[in-house]
Amino acid sequence: MTVSLLAGSTPVILIVDDDEVLRMLMRQFLEGEGYAVVEAEDGHAALEKLAEQSFDLVILDIAMPGIDGPGVCEHIRSSMTDPPPVLMVTALDDEKSIERSYGAGAVDYIRKPLRWPVLKNRIRYILGSHRAKQELELLSRNYEMILDAAANGICGVDDQGLISYINPAALKMLGYTSEEVRGRDCRAVFRISLPGSEEFSEDCCPYFTRPDVRTTTCFDEARMLRKDGTSFPVDFRSTPIRQGQRLIGGVLVFQDVTERQEAAELIRYMANHDPLTNLPNRNYFRRRLPQAISLARRYGRILCLLFIDLDRFKPINDQFGHGVGDIVLMQVAERLRKALRTSDSVCRLGGDEFVILLESTEALEGATLVAQKVIESLNEPIDAGDHVCFIGASIGISVFPLDCQDAETMLRHADIAMYEAKKKGRNCWQLYTE
Repeated sequence: MTVSLLAGSTPVILIVDDDEVLRMLMRQFLEGEGYAVVEAEDGHAALEKLAEQSFDLVILDIAMPGIDGPGVCEHIRSSMTDPPPVLMVTALDDEKSIERSYGAGAVDYIRKPLRWPVLKNRIRYILGSHRAKQELELLSRNYEMILDAAANGICGVDDQGLISYINPAALKMLGYTSEEVRGRDCRAVFRISLPGSEEFSEDCCPYFTRPDVRTTTCFDEARMLRKDGTSFPVDFRSTPIRQGQRLIGGVLVFQDVTERQEAAELIRYMANHDPLTNLPNRNYFRRRLPQAISLARRYGRILCLLFIDLDRFKPINDQFGHGVGDIVLMQVAERLRKALRTSDSVCRLGGDEFVILLESTEALEGATLVAQKVIESLNEPIDAGDHVCFIGASIGISVFPLDCQDAETMLRHADIAMYEAKKKGRNCWQLYTE
C-alpha cells in the first residue's frame, strides 16, 4: 500500500463515531487544519471504508453499537499488512475499556468532550511518529534489498553475538539456509583459520570478549569452513557497532577470493614457466640457482649444472617451419623430464637452450651419466606430425665448488663447456676446465 504521507499528499483521516454531530464538528475542525476527512457511522461502515482506500489515521469511538472501537481496531491490526495508527475517543472513565483499546493496538486515546487544541497536537504527534516509522521501515527495506543484492557475504549480529541478518551471498558461500543460521551464535557458523594454520578457531567477533578491540578486525587470505566441512579462501572484516560506549552488535563482511588467488597463481606460474614446454623458464632459473648453491654450500654437497644446446635444430625450423620446430621442442622437454629424478630440475632458457640442475648427485660421475643419458635420449628420432626429425645435443657441465663459487660464474662455465663440446664435433658432453 502506498502511504500518502510518504508521497507528500494531504493526510487522510477516517472518523468513526455513531454521533453525527460530533462527526460533523470533527470534520470541520480537521478540514480546517488541512486534513482530508472520511466519515463512518459505525464499525461495519468503518471496515468497508478501510477496504476501499488507504488512511493515514483512524479516529475511533470506543463505545459504538455493533462492532465497537476495540473490535474495529483488532480487525485493522489483524487484517492489514501496513495498518494506519488508531486514536481512540471515549466518554467513559473506564480503565478496562482503555486497556482493551491499547491491547487491540490503539496508539493513544482522548476523552470527550473533545478539547480541540489537545486533539490537534495529538493528531500531529501520531501522524509524525507514524510517518517516521514508515520512512524508517522503507529505508530499512531498501537497505536490506541492497544488502541482499550484494556479491559479498554480509551478516549482522546482535549484542549477544547471535545472527540477526544474513544475505543470500553469505548463505550461498557457506552452504546454509537462512533458517539454519538466524538466531545462532556467529562463532558456530563463521569458523576461520589464518594463513598457515589448519585450526579453524579464530574468533570472528573478538570485540565481544575483548573490550580493547574497538575497531574493525581484518583477516586477509584466511580460510573459512562451509557447512559441509570444506573450506574456501576469504578476506574477512568484522566491525563492532556501538551506541555511545555500549556494544550493541556487529557487522561481518567477507569475500570469496578463490578466483583472485587462482588468477594470482596463474600469473606467478606464467611468469616462471615457458608457455610452449611448461618447463620452468630463465626467470625461475636465475632465482633457483643461487638458492641451490647456498644449500650445497651449507650441507657440503656438490652441485652440477648441465647446459644443453640442441644440435641440428635450426635446419628443422628453416626447412619445415616453426610449427614443426615447436613440436620438436615439446618432445625434447618431455624426454629431459623423463631422464631426471624428482630431486633434479630442468629449465628452458630460451630458443633451443636448456639447463639441468642436479642437486642430489654425490659424485661427478653422476653428472656425466645424466649427460650421456640425455644425449642418447635426444638421438632417438622425433615424430613431429608429417615429419621425422633427427637432432642431438651438445652439453657443457659446471660443478660447484670445483670450478665456480657463484651462480653467474657457474652458468658462464657451463656455457663455455657447451661450446667446447660443439668444437669437439657436437652430440657429446664436456666438463669445464681452466
